[in-house]
Formats: sequence, C-alpha cells, structure tokens
Amino acid sequence: MSARERAGVRRGLLECALSALAAAGVSALLFTNDGRLLAELGRVALLWLPMLVVMSHRARGPRAGPGLAVRGIAMAFAGFVGAALLAGLTTGNRGRLARHVVQFLIVWLPLLALLTIARRSRQWRELSMLGFSTAVGVAALWLTGPLLMRRVIVPRYTLGVDHRPRPHTGGTNEDGVYSHLGASDFRDEDFNVICLGDSFTANPHLPEEVRWPTLLERLLQPRAPGRRVRVANFGWVSSSPVLQARQLREIGAKYKPDLVVQAFDMTDFHDDLVARDRLARIGAGGGGEVSIFRAFGVGASLALGVEDYGRWLRERLRWARPDSAPAVPGPRYFFLFQPPEASEPYFRESWEAILETDRLARRMGARHVLFVLPRYQQYDPRESPRDPERRVFPDDAPGLLVPFAYFARQARTAAFPVHSLREDFLADPAFPKCRSDDPHWSAEGNRVAAEAIAHHLLEDALVQ
Repeated sequence: MSARERAGVRRGLLECALSALAAAGVSALLFTNDGRLLAELGRVALLWLPMLVVMSHRARGPRAGPGLAVRGIAMAFAGFVGAALLAGLTTGNRGRLARHVVQFLIVWLPLLALLTIARRSRQWRELSMLGFSTAVGVAALWLTGPLLMRRVIVPRYTLGVDHRPRPHTGGTNEDGVYSHLGASDFRDEDFNVICLGDSFTANPHLPEEVRWPTLLERLLQPRAPGRRVRVANFGWVSSSPVLQARQLREIGAKYKPDLVVQAFDMTDFHDDLVARDRLARIGAGGGGEVSIFRAFGVGASLALGVEDYGRWLRERLRWARPDSAPAVPGPRYFFLFQPPEASEPYFRESWEAILETDRLARRMGARHVLFVLPRYQQYDPRESPRDPERRVFPDDAPGLLVPFAYFARQARTAAFPVHSLREDFLADPAFPKCRSDDPHWSAEGNRVAAEAIAHHLLEDALVQ
C-alpha cells in the first residue's frame, strides 16, 4: 500500500468527521430541538470517535488494503451507523435516539454525497451507471408495488384512507366484516345488531367465538324470544368514528340493522383527526390504495416511534412552527398531558362523526348506542406488564380520565345512550383481562365487555 493511498484513506476519514461536525451545527440551526439533538449525537460520538482513531491507525499498516478518500468516507460512515446501533442499546428510549439520528442524517448525507461525487467527478461512467441502476430499481418497485402490497406487505387490508380488511381474508366475509355470516344471512325478521369499533371490537388475534360481539349475540338471544339475534362485527384495526360512519353509510343497510352499537377506544380521538386531515387532502373517495413508497414511509415512521416522521420533522423546523394549534397533535394520546380545555377542541371531530353515525342509523330504522371502552391504565395498571405503550400512556398521567368526563357531559344532550365501561371493568374481579404484552383484551376481557354491554342494552330497553 503506497503512502499516497494511505493518506487518501486518512483524508476521507477526516473529511467525514469534519462534515459530521458541520452537519451537527447546521442541524442545530435548522431544528428547534437542538439541545436534545446534540445530546443524542454526543452519545453516538462517544462510540464513533474511537472507531475513527482505530480506522486511521489501520490505514497506516499493511492490513488496510488499497483505499482512497472515498473509501475512507465509506468506512467512517459505516462506523457511524454501527456506533448509532450500539448507542441504541445503552438508552431506554431508542425511538428518540433514532429520530434524532435520522434528523441529523438528513443534513449530513447530502454533504457526504457532494464529497463523494466531487471525488468521483472524473469517473463519469461509474456515476452514470449508478444513476441508471437507481432509476431502474425505483421503476421496478413502482411497477411491482401494487402486487407486493396485496400479496406480501399488507395482504389482509386495503390501503386507502379506510384501510379496511380485505374480503374473504383472515376470517372476513364478502364485505370485509369479521363474520362467518354474509349479509344475506341477516333477514328482516331477525333482530340484527351492527357493532362498530376498532381492534378492541374486531379482536382479530382471538377466535371468533370469544370476541365480545359474538358473545353479545349469545347473551341477547334469550332476551329476544321468537326472533333470531344476529350480530355483525364491523370492527377493524385502527378504525375510528370518522371511518366507521363511512363504512356504515356504504354497507350498513345490507345487514338490515335494528341496533347499532358503537365502541369508542382511546386512540380514536387522534385517529379521527388523522383520517379527517387525509380526507381533506385527497377527497372523500379515500384516494385509492397507498403506494409501496408510502408504505415504506409509514413503516419507517413507526420504527422511529412516531406516526408520521415527516410531520414530526416539519414541526421542528425553526421557520415552519405554526402560530396556532396544529390540525393533528403529535402525540397519539395527547389528552393525557395537557389541560382538558386544550384537548377538548380536538374531541369535536370524533363527536361530530358519532352524531353522523346516529343519523345514519336512524335513517336505516335502527337505534344507536355508544360505549366508551377503557384501557387497562384507567382501571387496573397491573395489567399488561410487558406493554411497550406504557411509556406513552402512563397510568399516572394527569389527563387519564378526561375522555370519560367529556363523554359524560356530551351524554346530557345526546339523543342516544352513552355509557362508559370503566366502572364495569373496575367492578369485575377477573384478572388479568388483557394480554401480557399489549393492551388488547384477552378472552376474559371480551367476556367482561360483552356482559356489561348486554346489561346496558337491556336496561335501556334497546333489545326488543
């Protein structure tokens, strides 16, 4: 290895380190979370700088192999990635570290690209081939994307705004409803119930026979002599009242409902705001299916611990911070950490969608009732000891019971019954009612919900 080559590798390592320092400074100027950003980068630098020293030393010896400045830049960048992964093992909040590292990379990677291109400017053939192969790869993903989305990435759900279950997939019927019965099995002479809700209603992780809508059917049947009770489970993962009203409008009449039971979950406030914001941007049609590139973006955002990393990033640009409240709060459980008067304006979107659901039910000749479902933090914090959401939904948050107070006030003027199931879950001695590693109910929790809902329906004289 010649002295010139060794010097090239060391020069690349040095340029990479200096460009990282410059990028850190620019990032601190661009973003408002500069203190935390620099602190997280410092955690990575404690591991990265010793790596650079070792790499520089090895570039002097016979084991370094041939190398130029570009090789040094690549080696230093690979070392940074490794240092970031190691730093993630030393912190209790890996998502925060990852978010800030990616925030820094958005500034640093263009600088590294400029350094590399400048070094390779005479090798125009290699650069042309790199650009051509990149374009071919993007085109191939674009062409095969719809097939990959349907068959590999998310085979069970459509990927428009509604993201409903696909028909005849994972135990759904022809309408994507979690039921072994089709719409034709719901007859005019039956007492038909539609259950709206999210994953706490759908319960796709459990057999159909232990989900609370199925249990509700069994509990109501003895109370409706002379009529067959049919319950349709319209729930699906991450649905919310805005999307449930769209679903009821499109397919509800096929099930000839006499009663519409709507279950409200603690994620629904935020999900409704997101759904309404997307519908405002792409129209009431839902925008068709999400592209594979959007799916990659969603996956990356979830891996970084936020629902939309692009929105999270834009909110932290110094010149782009809004003067008024954002259309969609960043935290999914925003109501936990702010005064009720700050949260309740955001609740209106969900309440308006619930009122729309009531209007739709009445047009179909059905009654409507709303049940507010508690999370375990709101009735027994011993549940779900391995739930990863504990850090974002702590059981000692000041706004823990704000949603129940809000719905209690709304119930005074509503034309339909509104019930909280928190008291029912508090009163039932069964333990545990949830899975150990996430907040969704076990079969026992579904039993408690079904019995409580049946009790309230009978008390309200909603079962004929």
